[in-house]
Amino acid sequence: MNIINATPPADFPNQVIILDKELGRRHPNKAFYLRVQTEDGVEHVDLAGAVTPVEARSMAREKGYAPTHWMMVGDAGPMMF
Repeated sequence: MNIINATPPADFPNQVIILDKELGRRHPNKAFYLRVQTEDGVEHVDLAGAVTPVEARSMAREKGYAPTHWMMVGDAGPMMF
């Protein structure tokens, strides 16, 4: 078993749109979600139906969030919109 450090760096953005291609293959309507850092840990907000990172950001904004970055699962770090 390989142990990995899954703790994001201190400068990791508080709100990041995540694209999970594997999840999208299994559930085509659920490829995107919003990762929100909270005082108690991390919450995930469903962005069902989003097809692009920009569309996912619009959906997050409609729900009252303000993500500034997005990334694919497995990427080294998030990219600014």
